[in-house]
Amino acid sequence: MPKVHMRDHYFDNVKFVLIAFVVIGHVLEPLYPTSDSAKALYNFIYFFHIPLFVFITGYFSKKTGKLAPYLVLYFIFESLYTLLDYYLNGRSGLNFTYLLPYWVTWYLLAVVIWKIALPHFTKLRNPILIASCLAVLSGYVSTLGYTLSALRAINFFPFFLAGYYMKREYFGYLFKRTVKIASALIVILALGLLFLYGQNLNCEWLWGSYTYSRLGSPEWYAGIYRIGIAAVSVMLSISVLSLIPTGWTRISDPGIRTMYPFLLHGFVLKIMVHLGIYRHIDTWADQLLLILFAVALTVILSMKWVEKVCGVIFKPNLSFLYKKSNVPLSRVQ
Repeated sequence: MPKVHMRDHYFDNVKFVLIAFVVIGHVLEPLYPTSDSAKALYNFIYFFHIPLFVFITGYFSKKTGKLAPYLVLYFIFESLYTLLDYYLNGRSGLNFTYLLPYWVTWYLLAVVIWKIALPHFTKLRNPILIASCLAVLSGYVSTLGYTLSALRAINFFPFFLAGYYMKREYFGYLFKRTVKIASALIVILALGLLFLYGQNLNCEWLWGSYTYSRLGSPEWYAGIYRIGIAAVSVMLSISVLSLIPTGWTRISDPGIRTMYPFLLHGFVLKIMVHLGIYRHIDTWADQLLLILFAVALTVILSMKWVEKVCGVIFKPNLSFLYKKSNVPLSRVQ
């Protein structure tokens, strides 16, 4: 009898929770300059959702796999978002800046960089430590920036490596009752502190896109800030992983198709901004409805019919690139 591999629903749940936080964060972003509550929740989300997404991507990268599918997908959506920007904002001309990723597309390029770097780092004795040192030191290099997602890729690479070296049995420690209680308290404490004292926190520190001087901290010790942010990110990431359900839930099925809401939700949000919808978001109730809308949008874009309709774009036939077999498009984990 052939061996049957049971699907691990925990990771489907993790991926859905993370992509929902991605959409929520982006929905709240236009309110960031004017709303303290939106700013607090946005900063809370950005402390962990990118590091955790990178961690999970690394976990499912035991094999480096093909890079062409990610690059093809990057060029497709970089082009589509550029066209949308041209139409909505009345640009004088089309400018396809493939070296400067447009918004969410940075992640696709970063995955390519991580997968290229992975086999080289696995030969080192302390790869995560070395990658962490590079992440801190990279902030001092003025020539690094948003081009090719280089600085962002370097900053989050330690999380990718941590995921790569993570074993499934290690997750079991997170599901103990005492750990779950501690995790819940940490999440509540972090939210409370951000709502009370987080108004002066610059979210750009959490993006990992800019050098220290660009962030207004040219001091020699600015790297300490990066270390502190990384420490908080690790603590919150562990806490969030501990609180996510381990078995099958209603979010398990949409968690299989996280690539679709990841790359499609931006079109909806850009159109919302263009239509001036955010001018009518004033109260806490409005923001709550906006968050519920973000969750609903995540669910809708994760449905099977979206996969069928958008299959040509997301899973192009790349057989012409290879000598033998047709390679399906890999999903970002």
